[in-house]
Amino acid sequence: MINKKIGVLLLFVLLVSFGAKAQRATSMRINEVLVINEDNFVDDYGKRHAWIELYNGSAGSVNIAGCFLTNDKNNPKKYPIPKGDVLTVIPPRQHTLFWADGEPNRGTFHVNFTLDPSKENYLALYDADGKTLIDEIVIPASQKADISFGRTFDGQG
Repeated sequence: MINKKIGVLLLFVLLVSFGAKAQRATSMRINEVLVINEDNFVDDYGKRHAWIELYNGSAGSVNIAGCFLTNDKNNPKKYPIPKGDVLTVIPPRQHTLFWADGEPNRGTFHVNFTLDPSKENYLALYDADGKTLIDEIVIPASQKADISFGRTFDGQG
C-alpha cells in the first residue's frame, strides 16, 4: 500500500515537472523571418512589413508576455512583449507573427525596430529576465522579396 502511494506520488511529480517545462518560454523558437514583404502577409492595418514568426514547439501553451525581442546584441530588452494581451499565449505547435515595422503603438505584435534588407539582421528572443537567451538567428543580407529565411522544419535546426 505504501509503495503504491509512493509510486503515485512520483508519477504526479513527474507529470507536473514535465508540464511546467513544456509551458516555459524556452520552448519558443524564431522560426521564420521575411525581410522584404512586397506581396506576402498584410498586418491588421493593411500594410506590408517585414515579419518575424515565433513557433511554440512544446506540448503546452506558452505565454510570451514579458519576454523580449531584439535586433541589437547589446540591447536584449529592446522590445518588451506587452503583458495583458491574451494573444501572447501561444498554443502548442503553433506560430505567431510580429511585424518589424518600428511602430509599437500599433499593438502587441508590432515591434519597435525594423529590418534592413541591405545588411545582415540579427534577431534574438530573451526570457522575461532579459538575460536568458532563448533563441537567436542571423538573417543574411540581400534576401529576395517575399522569400522568407527560416528553419527547414518548424522549430528545428
